[in-house]
Amino acid sequence: MKVANGKNLDLNNQQHQILIREQLERIVESSVFEQSPKMKELLSYLVDQTLQGNGDRLKQFTIAIEIFDRDADFDHQSDPIVRIQAGRVRRSLDTYYFTEGANDALYISVPKGRYVPSFKLRSEQDLNPQAIAPVAEPAEIESLGLNPSITVLPFLSLADDNQQQFFADGFGEELATELSRFDTLNVVSMYAMGDTSFDINTAADINQIGKQLKVSFITSGTMRALNNQMRIHARLYRADTGQQVWAEKYTCDMSTDDLFEAQDQIIAEIVAELASSFGIIHREIYQSCNHKKVEQLSTYEATLRYRHYLMTLGKEQYQPALQALQKATQQEPEYALAWAMLAILYFDADKLAMADIAKASELGFECARKAVELDTNNQECQMALAMGYLSRGDQAGLIEAVNKVIALNPNAAYQVGLAGWALCLAGEFKQGRELLANSKALNPFRPPWFALADILYFYAEQDFEQAFKALDQFSLSTLYWQPLLRCVLHLEKGEFAQAKAAYLKVLELCPDFKQRREHYLSAYLVCPNLKQQVISALDKL
Repeated sequence: MKVANGKNLDLNNQQHQILIREQLERIVESSVFEQSPKMKELLSYLVDQTLQGNGDRLKQFTIAIEIFDRDADFDHQSDPIVRIQAGRVRRSLDTYYFTEGANDALYISVPKGRYVPSFKLRSEQDLNPQAIAPVAEPAEIESLGLNPSITVLPFLSLADDNQQQFFADGFGEELATELSRFDTLNVVSMYAMGDTSFDINTAADINQIGKQLKVSFITSGTMRALNNQMRIHARLYRADTGQQVWAEKYTCDMSTDDLFEAQDQIIAEIVAELASSFGIIHREIYQSCNHKKVEQLSTYEATLRYRHYLMTLGKEQYQPALQALQKATQQEPEYALAWAMLAILYFDADKLAMADIAKASELGFECARKAVELDTNNQECQMALAMGYLSRGDQAGLIEAVNKVIALNPNAAYQVGLAGWALCLAGEFKQGRELLANSKALNPFRPPWFALADILYFYAEQDFEQAFKALDQFSLSTLYWQPLLRCVLHLEKGEFAQAKAAYLKVLELCPDFKQRREHYLSAYLVCPNLKQQVISALDKL
């Protein structure tokens, strides 16, 4: 989560410490952290030690011993537990600030490569010791037409070697090509400016380039060679403010036999970070328009409400997304992406009991078909059709549609992951888990309900302990599937008291589950053997 004009708090100020602890409490009590005690413990420990002035103690060795019960012979090279769990905390904080904490004034983050948290205010205003002053609404990012727009400036080689400059030029061109494969992003050629001998040194320079090319975002970077290694620094800027909102570094082995493959892998990671469904571009724009009422939203902004709902699968987020997309399809009936997203919302109305809509699944399938008819090469439209086949229990149709999704854009992290998730629900675990792994490698920012795939895999393998661990990632306590899975796993272990308590929670969240059990289970368990295994467990109640 990038915070514009962020102001660090004074950790020696008692009132500031109180504000930080109050924010920490909000975070650990959120649905994102609710079902993961170890992440709560780790984040609380990092914050507490920092506030006590012990930030210099926050090393992998100390954390491993005090939080993860490792011995004094702990070796972080052979046991990456701290690094892995810290990565989970970072991703969960991203999820929290993208969902429940979208309007929080105080941001807590754990910078990559460090374990000392950062505490920042959203605005440059002086902190009132009694309370945080209201935060001004962020500036809106102007988007052209339906989608945000971006240009890729030439990557600059920091060496006089012509060969390296050729590599840098080709890298920028290939990056622009891959970004253009995302339907929700308009890529403007840098050559539209004529003279390309410009430099990005100040916010004014960035703003001027943005105005001249009429783009919302600008990406560029530098390359530096050392022996056979090329260090690539990639950056993303908002054109309206000139603010750098993302940066990452990559290393390319120039001695490899297949330099193109190495380059393609780095570009795949960059485009996934920037342009995928939950990439930084969509997240930035969502933050700038989430204060708007539904009737004020543009069609593109309506799609952002849908993406916000996908992170939580919460009823509070469902209705605004549904209303926004219904309005969008009325205003722009030829916009295929809006129909595809509306299809998913109709499926969820029926299968997740989100809303009482007559013949919701049939409506969803009609919307998905319409989306594909409008744009057969749109990846999200094909994915909506795949989800329609999933809702109908059509395994063959699902697999065919998923293969089309992957072929259209293998670098779209969320869509690739969703395709893998759907295959796992159909019992195709080998290909499904491989796609999920590819998705995570491209962009770890993902919705928590992706964990359902791992839960079902371990459940099918009769590895109930691993299934319980995977369930910790499924941090959506308002969704009936979370207690349902907990109930089934307890039943398989013969823990009937815990299973009954979890089942009561299922009925609280989905009152007609007992009467429509077959319907709800069939919604996601397309594999007959898997569904029967769950039914047999529930019959023990």
